[in-house]
Amino acid sequence: MKIVRVSVHQVDIPIKPMTISGGRVMSEFDVTLVRIETDTGIEGWGDSVPWGANFVAAWPRGVRAGIEELAPQLIGRDPRHVGAIAEFMDEAMTGQPFVKTALDVAC
Repeated sequence: MKIVRVSVHQVDIPIKPMTISGGRVMSEFDVTLVRIETDTGIEGWGDSVPWGANFVAAWPRGVRAGIEELAPQLIGRDPRHVGAIAEFMDEAMTGQPFVKTALDVAC
């Protein structure tokens, strides 16, 4: 089984407005969904939901940019070998757990 396609999707999920640090108000989560498709027709989904550009070390657009960077390099790899994929992602990109987790869960 080999990965043939990785797609990234952005979805806004409405939430009850809440005030976070610095008096900022959040009224939606900017969710990143990742879909991994294989040559056997099996697919997997993962997600990442960081809390906005000024709240945590990751931000939604940055997560999507990181996934776009790693995704082409996953083509042809076996998604069942999650340890090998995790090792590869760690070598290819320092840090960025929000990026890697979405891909790991999809595998």
